[in-house]
Amino acid sequence: MKHICCRVYYKIVLILIAAGFSACKQELISNPEQYARLYIVQAGTYPAVRTFIMKDEVQTIDIAAARGGIADTGQDIDVTFKVDNALIQDFNEKNNTAYAALPEGSYELEKTSATIRKGERVTSPLKIRLKTLGTLVAFKQYLLPVSLSADAAVNEDLKTAYFLIEGQREGINIRVMSLDKGAAVTNLNTVADVIKANNPDLLLVKAMDINTLRSGKVDQVTALSQLIGMPNYLFATSIASFDGGTYGCAVFSKYPIVKNDTYILPTGDTNAEKGPLGVITVQVNDNNKLVFAGTQLNSNATRRAAQLPELLRIIQTYNTDPLILAGNFNDTPPAGSVYAGLAGIGMNFPCTSCPPNNPAANPTAYSDFMLYKTADRFRVQSYTVGSTTTSTHLPVITQFTLYY
Repeated sequence: MKHICCRVYYKIVLILIAAGFSACKQELISNPEQYARLYIVQAGTYPAVRTFIMKDEVQTIDIAAARGGIADTGQDIDVTFKVDNALIQDFNEKNNTAYAALPEGSYELEKTSATIRKGERVTSPLKIRLKTLGTLVAFKQYLLPVSLSADAAVNEDLKTAYFLIEGQREGINIRVMSLDKGAAVTNLNTVADVIKANNPDLLLVKAMDINTLRSGKVDQVTALSQLIGMPNYLFATSIASFDGGTYGCAVFSKYPIVKNDTYILPTGDTNAEKGPLGVITVQVNDNNKLVFAGTQLNSNATRRAAQLPELLRIIQTYNTDPLILAGNFNDTPPAGSVYAGLAGIGMNFPCTSCPPNNPAANPTAYSDFMLYKTADRFRVQSYTVGSTTTSTHLPVITQFTLYY
């Protein structure tokens, strides 16, 4: 009983203190009426981004008005909302943007008026009804300015909410990784730990041995697939006869492989290591496929230049399904000749200033990289360089959204 009484006493004291503090605040604010202005709640974010999956159904955006200040007006306040597309040009000029107005018929305000009731500070949310499928262009960004008016003081800075609207198609998130194992590395458990820490859906691993003496006659591709839980894979040969076995790269997939092809990229030098290229087509869901290709180009510029035309020719033959190309291109994006050639056939870069990955201790150059096509089927959510590796350069990881 004593503890309960004490707690009640403490609560009473706190309430009295809070009440006094509130009274002090009113006394300290010299002109409280200057804050008692109306504003749109969503105008606090500039612009207010809203993203929708394009569907054959009406989707909505909430909008509400509120009253600032600490004093009650003692009466209801009626507020009117309207779409004001005339503000788009000014917004674009101020922000160096080029957003378009939403198409006519793609939106409507469910109601154009609302009331802040006596003793309350905000209206009930109103709905802006939005039609996406058949009216919006996928991935195009539109601006919808909605302004308020009332027979009361209005905060001019917050009287308009700018909604930045984008319609997107249904999509699936796909994580892709490119890793150099290190030619002499035989501890596959360590390699697997690096891979599993990044959890890729599609994976390129270079410098892989099959039944070589230095690997202890181990099929590293099969062994690694079991360690990382990626049972679907393809090996592409770089050196057919090496140290009693074979040497090359491998592409792995968590998705079923429905088609696979391997190629050799010639260097123009019969004594030099050739370029392996492995290409798999995977079934990402019931109706959609994706092509994933992995390669390693020669470090010598002359030999690499000889490989490029064949790489470009092969990639262009895959023109039905979206494609991701990963590899060590031994060049610098975006201006290097390899990247210029790939851009010339419609391959897209994952970022404008991608981080380097080589050498591992202090990356300043590029080895592993990724590109993709076509642009309207993908969105790059992130492009990162891993923090651990078993070779002299770090892996790269790209998070894509593939749209249907």
